[in-house]
Amino acid sequence: MKSLSRYEVTDQTRFTDSWIWLTLLLIAGIIVWRTVSSLAALIIALAGIIIIGLIYRSSKQHIGNTVEITEQAMIFKDGDQQSCIAFNEIKKVKTNRFLSLLGGPAFVIETSTGKKRWLQPDDYNNGENLRQELNQYLNVFIQTE
Repeated sequence: MKSLSRYEVTDQTRFTDSWIWLTLLLIAGIIVWRTVSSLAALIIALAGIIIIGLIYRSSKQHIGNTVEITEQAMIFKDGDQQSCIAFNEIKKVKTNRFLSLLGGPAFVIETSTGKKRWLQPDDYNNGENLRQELNQYLNVFIQTE
């Protein structure tokens, strides 16, 4: 019998792909500054600062969230709330690369009760191990987008 696997969002794992979007914004700002005007570049820089603040604030709220995987279910702890998805109630799983440019795809898990859960393994410590374990358990349900 396999033991419980636990993965946690830590201070080091909470900014997975954000830096790539900010780097693209920086490059766009430099190009706009050289070709259009410094005022337009200032507007792009302010947008970048706002985005950094939003990312920092939202990611700070996720520190300490966990996902635990057993042979029968996945248990999610988000702040004060806990939820569980049993493997036998999963209807389908889609993989989505929309927000994960460098890492692996995120999983969108849909249950027979209509509940949907988005899970990006790169947000958790040992994210690659979590991805392998999810692929092992969810391989039957996966539909690639």
